[in-house]
Amino acid sequence: MATKKISIRHHYDKESDVLYVHFGENEPTHVENIDDFLLVEIGWFSGLPRGFRIIGPRHHKVSSFELTMVVKQIKKQVRELMEGRRKAIKEQEPIFADFCNTLPNILASTQL
Repeated sequence: MATKKISIRHHYDKESDVLYVHFGENEPTHVENIDDFLLVEIGWFSGLPRGFRIIGPRHHKVSSFELTMVVKQIKKQVRELMEGRRKAIKEQEPIFADFCNTLPNILASTQL
């Protein structure tokens, strides 16, 4: 099975001192605030991590070693975030199943 090569793009904004890293599919994202230094971008549609932002790397004098530690933190935080989403989806499944079961009755009683 061939794996799909993921495009990784980055941009450092000197004026605002923010390092942007984007990967995976290009889709709208929302940001999960991990701490004052790190933000993770999550895809609206996929719910998957699509990038991250490091706030103030120049101000904090971040070294390559520290960036390696940040990447480890990102992996841990994203795993926890995804596990939380899986749990939330699992909790919603019975509600969605009930809705699907009652939908024919709702449509029958609604004059469209």
